Amino acid sequence: MRALILALVMVWAPLVATADTNYKEGVKDCLKHFGYNWDAPVRERIDNFDWNAASLCTNEVKRKIVAEKHAELQDFLKHNPRYRVPGQSLNRCWGKPREMPFESSYIRVDKNGLEAGVNYKDTLPAGCYENAPWDNREANK
Repeated sequence: MRALILALVMVWAPLVATADTNYKEGVKDCLKHFGYNWDAPVRERIDNFDWNAASLCTNEVKRKIVAEKHAELQDFLKHNPRYRVPGQSLNRCWGKPREMPFESSYIRVDKNGLEAGVNYKDTLPAGCYENAPWDNREANK
């Protein structure tokens, strides 16, 4: 069952990566540019076409799409640095100084044994209760 799910994910992932882009249109343009005949019989289309030249063109189309997505991701991470650190994406207080609830701690050793304790503060500041938006790029404009 794991192998089947893994296979489905591996087949589905590249399709999702290009689903919202113009990859299909770019491939069609590349095929048209290099003379692909849509009306010819299938055997003639396959045998009489320079697939290597078209593959270079489609690779360039894909490279541009990936570069655009990479630039978008870099911009997102620039404005949302908490997503760079594992486990901190939902931490609204990430990057802000932490307020400890105690003033001091102590350990006493005497003839009766060991005593440890903490002196807590009377009041604590409110902390980080603001809503952390998913994407901070709009807030910085």
